[in-house]
Amino acid sequence: MKKLLATILALTLLMSCMTACSGNGDDAVEESSQTSVSETGQAEGTRDINGLTLPICEETEEISVLLVYDSQIIEDMNDIAGVQAMEEATNVHVNWTTYTQTEMLDKFQQFLATGEYFDIMFPAGTNTYPGGYEQGIEDGVLVDMADYIEQYMPNYMTLLNSNEDAKKQATYDDGKIHAVRVITGDKDGVGPSDAMMGPTYRADLLEKMGEDVPETIDELHDLLVKCKENGMSAPMTLESDGGTTLSWAWGVNTDWSSNYWQYDKDTSTVMLAPFAEGWDDWLDTMRDWYAEGLIDKNFTAGSPVISGDYSNFENDQTLFYGFWFSWLMGDELYKQGYVSNENLDLQPLAGLVLNEGDEPIKCSSDSCIGQEMFVTTQALDKIDIVCKWLDYNYTEEGVDFRYYGIEGESYTVDENGNYTFTENILHDPDGLSISDALAPYASRVFFGFQSFTADTAVQEAAAGDGAVMQTKSGEIWSSAETTIAIPAGVKLSQEENEYVNTYMTDINTLMAERMVKYILGTDTTSHDEFRETLKAHNVEEVTKCYQDACDRYNAR
Repeated sequence: MKKLLATILALTLLMSCMTACSGNGDDAVEESSQTSVSETGQAEGTRDINGLTLPICEETEEISVLLVYDSQIIEDMNDIAGVQAMEEATNVHVNWTTYTQTEMLDKFQQFLATGEYFDIMFPAGTNTYPGGYEQGIEDGVLVDMADYIEQYMPNYMTLLNSNEDAKKQATYDDGKIHAVRVITGDKDGVGPSDAMMGPTYRADLLEKMGEDVPETIDELHDLLVKCKENGMSAPMTLESDGGTTLSWAWGVNTDWSSNYWQYDKDTSTVMLAPFAEGWDDWLDTMRDWYAEGLIDKNFTAGSPVISGDYSNFENDQTLFYGFWFSWLMGDELYKQGYVSNENLDLQPLAGLVLNEGDEPIKCSSDSCIGQEMFVTTQALDKIDIVCKWLDYNYTEEGVDFRYYGIEGESYTVDENGNYTFTENILHDPDGLSISDALAPYASRVFFGFQSFTADTAVQEAAAGDGAVMQTKSGEIWSSAETTIAIPAGVKLSQEENEYVNTYMTDINTLMAERMVKYILGTDTTSHDEFRETLKAHNVEEVTKCYQDACDRYNAR
């Protein structure tokens, strides 16, 4: 990324300079007779990052930001050294209003209802504007950013243009880029985020059994049979709705979080899981395995993460779990006090296949973008300042201040560009964790460019605290090249969204009931009969909404 930005910098150095921010959003400022200009045409005392001139303002200007932030160490983000350094670099002072994710669920909607806005509102996935972003523009609350991004945010545009998928995902159906999005990647460039959920197995139990890690569905079946023969009461368990990542091997999505929708990239076709070619065989297989006693008889009670019942793990009764979460991997269940078995080792399992040599399938989208950052109409009188400050968050300098802190105080960089935390961070004299010791130096908020390199550096430095496993599992679960997930960036229109919401509750209920009852053997209706039931609940019309949205996405 540094090489990329340096190249672009050499091509885009400004031939004229800006000496101050205007208060009306006009970027053109008359040169003062007192201003000295260098041979490059740039004002002395200023510097350029890919077309962004720093400082942004001659005199300190203020903006307001609503943000999800949760630290037990630092209450006021302006007390963080990296945030202070960003203010010094930009000459923009931020009045932060922060809440935890739980608090933001209510606060964001309250602010919208009362008309109490901020220049930038970033609820970080906890909530969104009612009716969607377009509705916010129609209501006169949110700003259409298309023109402002192009005019004031060169670093943001550089990142988008460096990755075709990122630009496509951040662009709306009308061809414009309405909102500012979090962009994911590392120091080498923009790239998709890793999966956060996937299949797992008890590595300690497998080692004790002297068995190899399964790679095919048949190998897993044989392994589960051996587990049952060795006295395990629940060799494998499923989600409470019957879903499992095993279904991916058949090209079927049974993930409740995506409402069971999937996408065939070869034909650009959207479908609900029961209409996928492998649905019948997958569900028949799960029914057979349940009848063989290979699946937890009580799987409908819910995931241990939700129910808090880790007895099957604690008692060594479960080898394989169909869905799990990256932040509870390795020995984290023991370290966080969920189980007393210190030898319990939960490891990520790569996607299984039906036949040896088949290509693994995943159902996670290759997303290069994250949540939307809303700019409100309150900021229109200083839109240039707001946009340029946002743009600074997409520079490597801004990323370093947010994620690493202050060079020489919280981290160092060697001649090869490798980052290392300083001794006071790695071994805090008060015994603080690395993340807590870093808190006075770096905010580590997901704002602008989300550096996974920075995250990984913290994780690797804190080896063994679960964060390393989070990175490892994400990489393993994301390794499959083929995905059946609906592409990231597909957006339903307001009308489509309203129509879908009218029918999806009933459809989701039918899906969950069908999977559970069929696996248990209490639903004996045929798969074709179930598909007809779905059609009677307008599934074809709902599918068309998703299909139209995907077609618009592909046409971008």
